[in-house]
Amino acid sequence: MKIKKLDPSVVSRIAAGEVVTGTHSVVKELVENSIDAGATRIVVELLNGGKDEIKVQDNGEGMDRDDLLSCFEPHATSKISNFEDIYLLRSFGFRGEALYSICQVSKTKITSRTDRSQVGHEVEIVAGNLIYEKPNACQKGTVVVVKDLFFNVPARRKFLKSSAVEGRMATETFERFCLSHPHIAFILLRDQQIVYNFVPSTLIERVKVLFKDVPRDSLISLDVEQHGMRLSGCVTKPPFFRNKRSLFTYVNGRYVVSSIVQSAIYSAYSDFLNQKEHPLVVLNLDVPPKDVDVNIHPQKLEVKFSDEEKVFKFIRDSVKGLFEKVVVRKIPVVIPSSKATDHKLSEPVDTYRNSTDVQISEHSTARTGYFLEPLNFNIIGIVRGRYIIVETTEALLVVDFHAAHERLIYDEIMSCIDRMPTIDLLMNIEIPLRKSELDVLERTDLLKKIGFDYQIQAGKIIVNRIPKWLNQGDLKEFLIQSIDEMKLIDLQSFEEVMRKIIADMACKNALRTKDRLDNEQAIFLVQQIFDKKITACPHGRPIIYSIEFRELDKFFERI
Repeated sequence: MKIKKLDPSVVSRIAAGEVVTGTHSVVKELVENSIDAGATRIVVELLNGGKDEIKVQDNGEGMDRDDLLSCFEPHATSKISNFEDIYLLRSFGFRGEALYSICQVSKTKITSRTDRSQVGHEVEIVAGNLIYEKPNACQKGTVVVVKDLFFNVPARRKFLKSSAVEGRMATETFERFCLSHPHIAFILLRDQQIVYNFVPSTLIERVKVLFKDVPRDSLISLDVEQHGMRLSGCVTKPPFFRNKRSLFTYVNGRYVVSSIVQSAIYSAYSDFLNQKEHPLVVLNLDVPPKDVDVNIHPQKLEVKFSDEEKVFKFIRDSVKGLFEKVVVRKIPVVIPSSKATDHKLSEPVDTYRNSTDVQISEHSTARTGYFLEPLNFNIIGIVRGRYIIVETTEALLVVDFHAAHERLIYDEIMSCIDRMPTIDLLMNIEIPLRKSELDVLERTDLLKKIGFDYQIQAGKIIVNRIPKWLNQGDLKEFLIQSIDEMKLIDLQSFEEVMRKIIADMACKNALRTKDRLDNEQAIFLVQQIFDKKITACPHGRPIIYSIEFRELDKFFERI
């Protein structure tokens, strides 16, 4: 087949498809232009989920006639003048692709006026061709109306989602801007009905409106500067968590999806999260433009940092530092026995006191590690579906049976890491993965070291063997979480990442809150943790909380 040069009209529509993938990407590009123009009020209107019409109106600086006639040309931009400018970039747009791409695949009308002009101008562009331009007595600012998206590319229009889905995705994009720019007034209308009407406010006020399930007192503001970086925003503090991922992460005000940022956040929360729990996080990382590359994705959703380890540690330590401020006090692990083994997981841990009804003095003998020789105890019962109440001759113990069981499983797995017991699946399980996830699997054999056997084929992983401690029903979720962990192998040691993955496996296999536990099982579990002298789960959470009867007698003024 002879090589030939594509027609410019074909090239423009192909290129447009990289930037414009749906109504949400049109909303993203137009709102970013409004923010770059200094707007303090932005109105977004959608008809039929945006498939029929998308309208974005702002009160920014506007464009004069010459700029209006140039703005839809390819690579026409006011953001940069030469290549070196991209290393000093503070604006959202800079390549001159967004408006040009939108105009190539829609019927677009743009009206704009600057403060310096008595009258504005209007242009209409259909499939990239200027239809007309004329004066217009409009207000200062810019109005862009995009109709019939992909009308001239039927194959792409066919792949637009339903009106409801397109509208939802555009609304989620709108919400991200509301969180990243709380000082701007935002209004959203869908099919002429007002969905949001935000006045300028604080970030926490925005969060309260968008997430009505989040209590105000669970939100902590954050503003930390270090090493030329600044991290600001708000997060939820333990013990409040949501049951779905709720991370809104920005770099220099731009919404991004970054595995480094997300991993740092979850690392900060690792001592507090249980299975399927997620914090609500809204954070903006300000870094010098020269230290971040935003030009690696057509929609600028992904970024690359020049020093990923520095960014990871800064975010993790900044978020984790917040929780130290809300901890009532540190409760040391006390192991009187000289035979107690020195284990990394038995170091002092921060413990939250959720109840304020009983105040224990700073010199209390209440502690998170408690062992007697000989060990004599009596099981009183199980409360709240998660704690075993234990009576000894000297103290009352509260044992978190999930954490205890998780630690026992973790130690068992670690003891046979070189001869991992496995289960051959009767039928192979195929799990589709993104290319970035498959790339991680191809870089390391960590999963094979802990008992998995699999092949990678055509965008998926085919699993035929798993460790005996993993249920098949948990396989997909576990693999996705493990791949996220393995992305950090370049930043952390192989062994450290492996331990974290094994801890996750133990967590999934352990008894869970509300699981039925009879008296014999409770006795066996408590006897095991006493015999093995363990005091913390693999994630560092304490297993036992003890209060000596002498301390109770003091509290009730019996002695």
